[in-house]
Formats: sequence, structure tokens, C-alpha cells
Amino acid sequence: MNAEVLAPAGNLEALQAAFAAGADAVYFGLPLFGARAFAKNFSLEEARKVIQEAHLAGKKIYITMNTLIEEDQMEQAFEYAKALNEMGADALIIQDLGLIHLLHHRLPDLELHASTQLSVTTPYQIEQLRKLGVSRVVLAREATLEEIKACAATGMELEAFIHGALCISYSGQCRFSQVRYHRSGNKGACAQPCRMEYTLEENGKPVQTQGKFLLSPRDLSLVRNIPELVNAGVYSLKIEGRMKSPEYVFESVLAARKGVDGKRLTKEDMTNLQTAFNRGYTQGHTFQKTGLDLMNPATSNHQGVPIGTVLGQNKDRVKIKLTADLSQNDGLRFVSGNQSAGGNANFIYDGKGKFISHAKAGDVIEVKVAGRVPYKAEVRRTSSFVMHKEVENAIKKIHPQAPVDFILSAAAIGQPLTLTAKDGIHTVTISGPELQEAKTAPTSCEQIEKSLTKTGGTWARIANLTLELPDQAFLPAKVLNDMRRQALEKLETLRLTPKPIRVLDYNFQPEKPAPMPSIVEIMRKDQNIADGLMQVSEFPLRDVVHKASLYKDEGLFSDHLGKGRIVESMNITNSYALAALLELGYEGAVLSYELSDQGRKDLLQNFKARYVFDAPVMQTVYEKPRLMLMKHCPVNTAIKDGTRTNCSLCRQNRYSLKGKDGKKAILYGNPDCRMQVFDEHPVDTIAEIPDYKAEGIESFRIVLTDETADEAAKIRQEFKEQLQANDLPA
Repeated sequence: MNAEVLAPAGNLEALQAAFAAGADAVYFGLPLFGARAFAKNFSLEEARKVIQEAHLAGKKIYITMNTLIEEDQMEQAFEYAKALNEMGADALIIQDLGLIHLLHHRLPDLELHASTQLSVTTPYQIEQLRKLGVSRVVLAREATLEEIKACAATGMELEAFIHGALCISYSGQCRFSQVRYHRSGNKGACAQPCRMEYTLEENGKPVQTQGKFLLSPRDLSLVRNIPELVNAGVYSLKIEGRMKSPEYVFESVLAARKGVDGKRLTKEDMTNLQTAFNRGYTQGHTFQKTGLDLMNPATSNHQGVPIGTVLGQNKDRVKIKLTADLSQNDGLRFVSGNQSAGGNANFIYDGKGKFISHAKAGDVIEVKVAGRVPYKAEVRRTSSFVMHKEVENAIKKIHPQAPVDFILSAAAIGQPLTLTAKDGIHTVTISGPELQEAKTAPTSCEQIEKSLTKTGGTWARIANLTLELPDQAFLPAKVLNDMRRQALEKLETLRLTPKPIRVLDYNFQPEKPAPMPSIVEIMRKDQNIADGLMQVSEFPLRDVVHKASLYKDEGLFSDHLGKGRIVESMNITNSYALAALLELGYEGAVLSYELSDQGRKDLLQNFKARYVFDAPVMQTVYEKPRLMLMKHCPVNTAIKDGTRTNCSLCRQNRYSLKGKDGKKAILYGNPDCRMQVFDEHPVDTIAEIPDYKAEGIESFRIVLTDETADEAAKIRQEFKEQLQANDLPA
């Protein structure tokens, strides 16, 4: 099966575990510009060493630079990318359109992969990214199998997640952590609000739900669906988990490797996967799972695997009937209903009270715990000491070797020996001494093979050996050993030599687009008041990439690089990102909510200085910030069975999610059953329109969500007055 197993690595041990289990490639981040700021990550020097070792072994290394980048960070980001290009990184995985645009124009030989945070699900988006120099797209986790097939028809190389944690919001479109906790998920510091507890409220009153973790999805697991994904057009099979343990990386890669190699996954394989980490599994949006098939509202923690039942407790000892083996130092979780408690099997006792280090399925044993454990609670293993030692030993034994083919030849006795070595990319030829005639017995094929395949401890293994020699040939072992060594040394030099790179000047100059209007976006018909504001864009989204508006022929707004004139939801935080949109034919963009005040000023100043006209941007001056856009419906999941579409429940009543801190998030469903989540508190900077205009902004918008008609009228009037007072079209 022609596919790549791509593994995560948050540290060196995880990277070693990935290659020990059979990964073809690994992706990891550096201290800056990676979306996992809390992983250990790799330094530039560590990255250089890892890239060299991986390339010798025939493996690939992709570096994540998938955060949003503000104006004052662009130069440093470029130098980072340039250094990674020089040391031979196989590709960079990038979210920021500005960085993609800049690198394409200045480092044209650097391979660019579009991050899943760009929310790509359509062929149109792929073609737009192709124009920016992208050679691979990491699809959004929301892409269905049919959408994957449509994207594959473009010929773009596709990467898709097959295992690991799911973001319930479209990646890159989640501002929950930024708005509520001032920790941006788009800058690597997500506080994981989706894993927190919430109460669903209907018209302000609590609704009974099957748990409190209403935004917490199960973990994706498609290791048994690899043939379907590959047949749909996916080349790179990606595993999530740069914050996970080496054991998790090892077991998930092992399962994926089996899937690619056409081997059947056993029950033990799946048990090992679940032991390493799981929140319960789902086939996700890929196979259109919804409701409780997608979500796990009972808990957001690692579930482990069942290994027994609690029979009773005497002080600090819990009696357990085992259904699976248990070893000392295994991690445990005791689960009863929605309650659970953790522990470790540091002390295990048999039925006679004797301390033991291992117990078997069927045994009744006792373990020492702190605190009370419910009677008849299910016992789950959350970590395995045996697995830990197995992975540790696998890492110690690992010595990845790349396959090399040898051809040893000589035209005749007395003619020079020639050894040709091929590694699939490079070919080298070594000339040896003249071939001697054997005075007694000729050198056997077995003797030649023994000398030429003696590569233990090196980066290579001889996969195929071809001999093209006359009869009665005598080949001294020393000659063969010298030729083998020279051939592998030459190949090694070639494998460690990065591709030639070009560093070009940046000469892009966009055309100045037509001025943009100021806009009122509404969700409810009663917010559409005849007040002279002509440009009214009606929510909700008819689909995720195209808003209905007064410009019915083409659409005023574009989400996620879809069709339209003005791009929103693309997190524009630097002047190069805006230039990228102009390069694609858009007329401007809504500035990112995550852009700081100084970042906005820097963007505007640098854009005008570089391109000699004001930045075509739209500033939002009133909105209840959208926290999430997701395909999951908490309302239908709680009140129906989570599988029905177009139920209209979300439009018959007002629903919200209330956190343990008392803060609420407003739920609003689109006709296509995508759910928008809004903060309850508006951000109102209408009064600052004069300051924005002084910076060079002349296009503004307000976004009305659940405001009443009276509230909407007041907001719109204030907006209109500010536009008129500042000589801006209203």
C-alpha cells in the first residue's frame, strides 16, 4: 500500500519510539511557532542532528510552524524557516498564510504543507493553496470520506489524521481559549476549554444530559479503516499526539504500520492502543459519526482498559477480581457511574496477603490505595509497566537502516572490478583493482555476499545483491570490504547533503483593490431595520465556505479561502497574509480577533510602506466573539439521540452552555447543522472608529447574534452615526 505513516514527537524518546515501531516520517515543533508550546520540543541543533540521522535511515522529518504570526515576528519566522531549509527539513507544516506566501516567494525550493488549522475540506480551497506554493494539504478533521475523494481528484498530496485527540471546533477556528483564558490555541497555548464541564441551558433553565463534558469528543481511531482512506486518496496517515508518551506513539505507529502493510490488527493490538491512551474511540467526521458516537460527555480523561471488578475494601487495601493480568507499577482507575478515582498498583498482594509483582487473569488480589473506592467499581488499567519496558527495550535496539542495492561486476578476468550502489535516490560507482583468476577454488557467491552485506552498525542494509562476474574469479575479502565501505561512505555524503536552496528577493506587488463597504451582519430577521445601512449580510452560513449577502452572484464574504470577495475566519495577523489574499484575487480581509492593538498598527504601517497603498482590511467594531464553529450539536445530542439533522431545536428555543465559573456561551445552529458558539459578552469598539480611521482603516462591520430588535437598533444607530461623523460610507 503506497502510504506514509506519520508520527508525532514531543521529545527525543517519542521520536525514537516512532521509528522503532516503523514510522516513515515524524513531525515535531521547535521552541517557537509550534502549536504545542507545552511539549518539550526540539532545539534547532537537536533538529539538525535528528534530520541527519533520519535521512541516513531513509526517514523524513517535517517541522511544525503552525501558529499565527504577528508582524514583528515575521523576520524571525523567516530566519527559522531558512535555517530549517538549510539543514534539510523535508517540509514545514504551516497555518499562517503570510508565512506561506513569504516562503513561497523567497525560498521556492522549500516544501510547504498546509496545516489542518486552515480548515480545508473542498477542492476550491486546495486550488487556492496550490497557487501559494503548497505541495501537501493536511485536511480538516471535519472532512468526510466523500469530501476526501473530491479533494484527491485535484491531484494534491493529502494528509489526514487517523488516530488521536479531536478538536471539536474546526481547527484554527477556535477562539474559546483566547477569549476566556487569554491563551491562544492558534499560538500553541490552548487551555482546552472543550475538556471542561458545562451545563446545557434551554431558555436559561438546566437541561438533563448524560454527562457534563458536552464539548469533549472521543479520540479518533481509523487504524482499521486505512485501506478505505488510502483508496480515497490519502497518502500521509497522520497520528496526533505531540504531548503524548513514547508508549502511545509506539503503539499507535505499530497499529498504523500493520494497517499499511495489510496485516490484521489483533485484539491485543487494540488493547495496547487503548492502554496507551483513549477517551473512547470514534470514526469521527470522516465516517459522519454524530451524537454519542462522536462525543464522550461522561469524562474527558484517559479511560484505559477494563481489567477487573472491586469486591471490597479493608482500610487502604482494595480487593479485586482480575479479568486480565496485572503487574506492579501499572496505573489504575476505579470507575463507578460518573465517578472515578486513580491509583497505582505499587503494592500487590495475593489471597494470602503475600506481596507479589505480577498477578494473572482470574486471580483475586489486593492493591494498596489512598482513599475510598466504590464497591463493585470497574477497575481499569491506565498505564502498563510491561508496555513501558517493551517500548524502552525496542528503543534501545533501534537502529534504522535504509535499503541499498549492490551490483558487483567485471567484464572479464583482468578487467577492473566495479561496485554500483543505489539507495533509491542516489547512485554511486566504486572502481576496484583488476579481477584476479583463482589459482585453486574461485571465491563463492556466499563468501562475496558475506563481505558485501556486512553493514551492522551502519545506516545501510543491503537489500539486493547482484553479481555479474566471470567464472574462476578470485576476490579477496579485503578488496570487497574496502569497496563496500567506500560505496556506503559516498552514499552517506550524498544523503546528508541538503538540496541546493535558493534565497530570492521579495518582489510581489499586488494591485490596489476597490474600496470595501462597511457591513452589518445579522442572525435574526428582526435585526434587519431600514436605517440606511445598505450592506447587510444575513447569518447563518448556508455552508461553511460561502455566506449569503446582498452580492448574490458571488458572495461578499469568504470563509476558509472559499469563494467570495472579502475573507474572514482566516486569522489575518500580518501584512504578508493580506498580500497572500490579494495574490489569490480577494479584495481584502477581516482582521483577526487575535491581533493585538500594536500588531494591527504594525500590519497597517508595514503594508502601506511595502505596497504603497492602504491595507484593504475590515475592522469588526461590535460582536459577541465566536468561540467555536463545529459540526457537533450539543442540543440534539442531549434532547434527541444526536443522529438527526435539521431538527430545528436550536432555533425553537435559546440554548447556551454554562461553565463551572458561571460564564455562558451562546449556541446558534446553522441550517446545515453546523453549530456556532458565541461568547455572552460583546466586544464594542464602535466609539474607536475615529482612531481606526486615523490608522488607515475605512471599512467596518458589526455582527449581531442574539441581540433583541431594540438592542440591534441602538447598536446600528450608533454605528451609523460614527460612520457619518467620520465621512465614511454608511
